Amino acid sequence: MNKKSIGSYYTPLNLAKFIADYCLSQIDRLNISVLEPSVGDGNFVQAINETEALNNFNKINLTIVEREEEELKKAKKKNVNNSIKLSAFNKDYLNFHSDSKKKFSAILGNPPYVKSNYLTDEQKVLAKEIHLEQNLADRKINNIWTSFLVSGISKLQNDGLLAFVLPLELLQVKFTEEIRDLLKASFERIEIFMFDELQFLECKGQDTVLLIGYKKHKVPGTFYTTIKSMDELQKRSFRLYSNESVSESSKKWTHHFITPEEHTFLENIKQDLNLVSDYVDNKAGIVTAANNYFIVDKEILDQYDLEAYARPIVQKGFFVNGSVAFNRNDYSKLIKENKPAYLLDFNNLDVENIPSNVQDYIDLGEEEKLQERFKCKQRNHWYQVPNIAKQSKAFFFKRAHEYPKLLKNEANVFVTDSAYNVTVKKGHNLNDFIFSFYNSLTLAFAELEGRYYGGGVLELTPNEFRVLPIPMAHHNDFNSYKKDFKSKNDIEDVLLKYNHQILHNSLNLNLEEINKIESIRKKLVNKRHRK
Repeated sequence: MNKKSIGSYYTPLNLAKFIADYCLSQIDRLNISVLEPSVGDGNFVQAINETEALNNFNKINLTIVEREEEELKKAKKKNVNNSIKLSAFNKDYLNFHSDSKKKFSAILGNPPYVKSNYLTDEQKVLAKEIHLEQNLADRKINNIWTSFLVSGISKLQNDGLLAFVLPLELLQVKFTEEIRDLLKASFERIEIFMFDELQFLECKGQDTVLLIGYKKHKVPGTFYTTIKSMDELQKRSFRLYSNESVSESSKKWTHHFITPEEHTFLENIKQDLNLVSDYVDNKAGIVTAANNYFIVDKEILDQYDLEAYARPIVQKGFFVNGSVAFNRNDYSKLIKENKPAYLLDFNNLDVENIPSNVQDYIDLGEEEKLQERFKCKQRNHWYQVPNIAKQSKAFFFKRAHEYPKLLKNEANVFVTDSAYNVTVKKGHNLNDFIFSFYNSLTLAFAELEGRYYGGGVLELTPNEFRVLPIPMAHHNDFNSYKKDFKSKNDIEDVLLKYNHQILHNSLNLNLEEINKIESIRKKLVNKRHRK
C-alpha cells in the first residue's frame, strides 16, 4: 500500500483520546452526531468509545467513512459501546461529501495528506467542487486535506465543532491563505495546538497541528498553545493564549510560535524600517529541468570534451556554507572536490551541425527520456536551457538550515533556481546591504515570513524575501567583516559582535531590546530545529 497515494498516517491513540475527550466534553446537548471522515483502522472510534464524556449523552450517532475496506472492518470492531449507533461507509470521503447532506454536532479526525499529483482525475474534480461550493478563488488543489477541511466546515451544525490534525503548512504557506480566511469566517473560536514532538514519526518529519474550531462559543477569538509532551495534553496542564494579531489580519499563522506581546514588539520595530525590496531586486536563478544532466563535474566535462559549452555555476546552498562572499578560490575548491560546478549551455550550438561529442551527450539525455520532461518539452530544443542571462552581483539561497544565506558573487558564477539572483538598486551599496542583512531582527522575520518542513529546513519564496525588514547600517571594512563571518563557529558569533552596531545605530535600540530580539530569533530557530 503506497502511503503517499492514500495519505495513511494514522493518528496516535493517545492523541485521538485527547481530542475525543476534550471536544465531546464541551458539547452541551443530550443527543449528538459525530463524523470521522477518514477513519483508517479506527483509533478515533476507540477513543470515542473510551472517553468519559460519553456519560454526558443519552444517544450518540457515529458516522465513519473509509475507502480501504480492510481498514474499515478493523475500525468497526472497535465500536464496542452499546450507547453508540455506528454507521459505516466504505467509500472515498469526497464522494460521501456529495452523497450525504447530513449535518453533525462534531467532526473529528485526521484527513489524509495526499499531494495533487497522487490524486485520480475524479478526486481532483470532486475536490475542486468542494472548494467551489465555498466560493474559494484558488481552485487548484495542492493537497487533499484542504478539501476535507472545507467539507467538514460545511457539514457542521450551527453550534458544532470541528477538530482536525493537519499539516503545519496550514499556518504558513500561501495556498492555505484562503483556508485560513475561511476558518476565521466560519468559527467564533479557533484553538491551535502545536507540538514540540513529532506526532507522525513514520511521515518523514511531517510537522502537524491540531485545529479545533467552534461555530459558537462564549469566549470567541483565536487561541494557541505549544504542547511539549503528550503528558502535558493528558494532564491538561497547557495554557491557551489569545492572539488578536492573527484574528484580525491575514498574516501567516506562524506568528503563533511567539507570544502576542513578542509579535507586537517586533511589528512596532519593523514599522520604522525599509524592506529588502527597497534596496534590491531579486529573481529566480536558472531552471535547467534536469540539474544532474545539465550541471556536471570536471570528470564528465572532460569525458565528453564539453569545455567549450561550460559556464561556472553554483548548484546549491550546501556548497557555499560559512561565508558572505563566494570568490574564485571557493569556486576552484568546488572543482577540485569534483563537485558539479559547470553548467552546459548549448544555446549557441549549430543544431544542423552538432559535433559528435555533443551529440553523444545529447543521446545520453534522450536515453534518460529527458526530452519528455514537461519543461524540456516547452523548449525548441530540449537540451538548450533558456534564460541564461548575465551573472548577478549577489545571490540568496531560498532554503537554509542554520540561517538564510545571502552572498556577494565575487566569483561571477551563475546559480540555479535554488537561489535568487540579487541586484542592488541605484543609490544603494551592496556591501552595506549584505552587512545589514545579518542581524537578529531580519533573521527573526525570516523565520516568521518563511515556512519550514521536515528536517528543520527554512524556505523563503521571492515575495517572502522581499518583505524582510532591513535596519541599514555601514561597515567601514567589508573585507574584515567577511573574515569575521567566515571564521565564526555559528551565526550567534556574528550577531553577538555586530547586532549592536546594526540595531543600535539604525534604530537606537538599547541592549535589553536587542537581547530580546535575539531571544525571539533563537526561540523561532529552536522551534524549527526541534530543540
